[in-house]
Amino acid sequence: MKALAVAGVLLMCASGVHAKGAFDDGKDAIEYRQAAFSLIKENFADMAAMLKKKKPMDKQAFAQRAEHLALLAPIPFNGFKVAGSDKGDTDALAAIWTDGDEFNAIAEKFQQATKELAKVSQQDDMKAIGKAFGAVGKNCKGCHDQFKAE
Repeated sequence: MKALAVAGVLLMCASGVHAKGAFDDGKDAIEYRQAAFSLIKENFADMAAMLKKKKPMDKQAFAQRAEHLALLAPIPFNGFKVAGSDKGDTDALAAIWTDGDEFNAIAEKFQQATKELAKVSQQDDMKAIGKAFGAVGKNCKGCHDQFKAE
């Protein structure tokens, strides 16, 4: 089922479908954003393992993961704009909908941080890469702290 949801996210992205109109209901939106976040997590975790030396650093693979992360970053946020996507199998807190401006600002910062990481990862400056990676992680944590039930 998870693979099917991931495939659906990729298909929607590739076809240019706008997420807000692509859902039948809130449940579909929740599954969509969870699949997108799963892909984000996978890319981020692989880069973290390289930086923490838990697996060999492969600069080409790292840069590719960073590029994927930047492409994925805006995708899940459309899944929060669908009626009923605040109820059901979700860890999203009500603050997303009651404090939407703050949520959107944090989402934008996250997306910008992933773009910066993708750009910096094309270079050989590991200090800059580490700093940009840290900024992405800080944005993830900031959003989770405020808007996700743990």
